[in-house]
Amino acid sequence: MKQGKRLIQSIKRASDILALFIDEKKSLGITEFSKRLGLAKTTIASIVATLEAIGYLEKDPFTSKYRLGPQLFQLGMKCATNMDLVTIGRAWMERLCFQFMEPVNLGMLVGDKVTIVMRIEPENRYMVFPQAGSVIPMHSTCIGKMLIAHMDPAKRDLLLADYRFEQLTPNTITTRKRFLEELELVRTSGVSFDNQESINGLAGIGGPIFNHTGAIIAAFAITGNPDNIAKRHKDIIEAVKFTSHQVSSQLGLTG
Repeated sequence: MKQGKRLIQSIKRASDILALFIDEKKSLGITEFSKRLGLAKTTIASIVATLEAIGYLEKDPFTSKYRLGPQLFQLGMKCATNMDLVTIGRAWMERLCFQFMEPVNLGMLVGDKVTIVMRIEPENRYMVFPQAGSVIPMHSTCIGKMLIAHMDPAKRDLLLADYRFEQLTPNTITTRKRFLEELELVRTSGVSFDNQESINGLAGIGGPIFNHTGAIIAAFAITGNPDNIAKRHKDIIEAVKFTSHQVSSQLGLTG
């Protein structure tokens, strides 16, 4: 803690409890909170009860364990929709969706996972996953590959040090060596590909979004039926690169 900064301890502890879910997929109980944070169960229980009452946590009636609540999700999505990225990006994502009649997803990296912050769907939607708010793998998706490809090398090495390359389909990349080779192709080509690596029957082509400093802050992808994506492969790549340039420019990127 920086000197001169006085924190309200109960709020700090509540924040620490919520932060555990950034890298945790399963629900957590009072005992697990207590062990991970090194706090007494009685202290944890009162804070958790408050978080549940205001909708920041939700209790599973069957296991008595907790997961993130609807109020926290709504606040997170409100934050995302207030960002210039989403405001500027929406029109361009809608344009891509209309041009190719395929869903377009926009995502950001949270920890070692990708969170979808916006999804634009055509009327004849092919597949409804992932929806806004979904958490998707980084090693098997266009968005994840793009975000990791442009990450600071030291940060990327740290992120991948203990990363588990889970095989989701026969096409999923399952080794760090192969993944790093893929990232190099992403950096040099300016686009990323999902060759049915997360879900059989779903392919995609993705592009980056940079801020005014040239740092990647998000990525987007056109996803859909593999045959449709393959038929318009060249056109989609050109449109993705154009969209990436336009959105990044509107966010202040020059050169």
